[in-house]
Amino acid sequence: MTDGVASRELTQSEIEAVRAPLEKAAFLPPRVYSDSGIFGRERRKVLLRTWLPVCHVSQVSEPGSYLARVLAGEPVVVTRDRSGQLRVLSNVCRHRNAVIAQDSGHCRGNRLICPYHGWAYALDGKLLAAPAMNRTADFGPGSVSLPVVRHEVWQGFVFVNFDSAAEPLAPQLTSLLPKIAPYQMDRMVAVPVRRATASWNWKISLENFTEGYHQPLVHPITADRDLPSGDIVYEDSDGPFSYFRLPHISKQPTHTIVPPVPGMPDSYYREFAVFNVYPLLHLFLDSATPLWLDWEIRSAEEHELIWYMLVNREHIDDSNREQLKTEFLGFIEPILQEDVGVCRAVGQGVKSILARPGRLSWMEKSVHQFQNWWLDQYLRP
Repeated sequence: MTDGVASRELTQSEIEAVRAPLEKAAFLPPRVYSDSGIFGRERRKVLLRTWLPVCHVSQVSEPGSYLARVLAGEPVVVTRDRSGQLRVLSNVCRHRNAVIAQDSGHCRGNRLICPYHGWAYALDGKLLAAPAMNRTADFGPGSVSLPVVRHEVWQGFVFVNFDSAAEPLAPQLTSLLPKIAPYQMDRMVAVPVRRATASWNWKISLENFTEGYHQPLVHPITADRDLPSGDIVYEDSDGPFSYFRLPHISKQPTHTIVPPVPGMPDSYYREFAVFNVYPLLHLFLDSATPLWLDWEIRSAEEHELIWYMLVNREHIDDSNREQLKTEFLGFIEPILQEDVGVCRAVGQGVKSILARPGRLSWMEKSVHQFQNWWLDQYLRP
C-alpha cells in the first residue's frame, strides 16, 4: 500500500458511502479494523495529529508528581513542578533514548532520572546533570532539554497533541461545553477500577460503547431495562465529538453511590449521558460518578482498556475508596462482560474475505459521526 494514495486503501465509492446522510450511509470497510498498513497510516494521520487524553488532573495533583504513558507509541510523562505548573514532556532520554519514567509517583528531588546512565532532568524538562560528560567537547547541560509536548486541560482532562500545527482543542468543543460543564469533572478524583486487554481493533470497542442500538439484545436486563434504547436522544455535532442521552424509564432520579453533583439541570438527575471527544476520550455519565474509559492502543488488533470512576473529592477518602469501587463495579461489570462477546465477534468477522460494509440504523448516528470524523483525519494530506 502507498501511504500517499488513499484510494488504494479506501475506494471512492467506499468513501462516498460513509459520507452519505445517515439514512443512506454505510460503515467503513471491514479492513479498516484489521489491516496493519491502514493502522500505520491511522497512527500517523489520526492518532498523532489529534488531541489525545493523557490523564486527569487529579492523577498529577501534587507538586513533584508525575505520570508516564505511551500514547500511539510515543512515551510521554506528565509532571507538576513545585510551583504547580503542569507540563507534558517526551519521556525519552536525550542521551541513548531510554525511557526515563515508569508508571506514576513522586519525583525524587523533583527530578526525572534516567535509569540507564543517570542523566537528571528538572520537571520542566531541562537537563540538570549528566555524569562523566565533563570530557565531552562542546557539551553543556544547559543546551539539552526533553521536548515539550503541546497540552490543553479541558474539564479536568489533560490532552496532548504531537502536531505543532493542530488547531487548539477548546474552541472545537464550544457547543459541547455547556452540556458537560455541569458535571464539574475538573473537581473530581479519577479512581482506577478495571483494566482488560482486548484482542480486536480499538475502533470496534469505541463504536460499541458509542451507540445504544445493541442494548435490547446484549443488555436486556443490565442496561436496557432502566435506560431503554428506544428513548435515546442523539445530539447533532459540529466538532470532534458525539453526545447522546439515555433517559431513565421511570423519569425518576437515577440511583447513585454518592450524592449527585448539585446545581445541574433537572434532567441530568434522571438520565445517563454518553459522550466522546475523538478519538479517545469516552465517558458514561450519571449525576454523581462518571465512568471514564481510557485506552492504550498497541496494534491493529490489540488495545488495553482502563476504566476509571470519577468522584467528587468530598465524597471519597481512604476509608471508603474500596467500598465505592465495589459498588461501582457491581453496576458496570455485568454490562462490560456482555460487551466482550459481541466485540470479539466483530473482531473475528472483519477478517472474513466475505465481509462487507453494512448499513446503519438511526440508532447508530453517533457511529456515523465518528466514522466521518475519522475519514477527515485519515484522508488529509
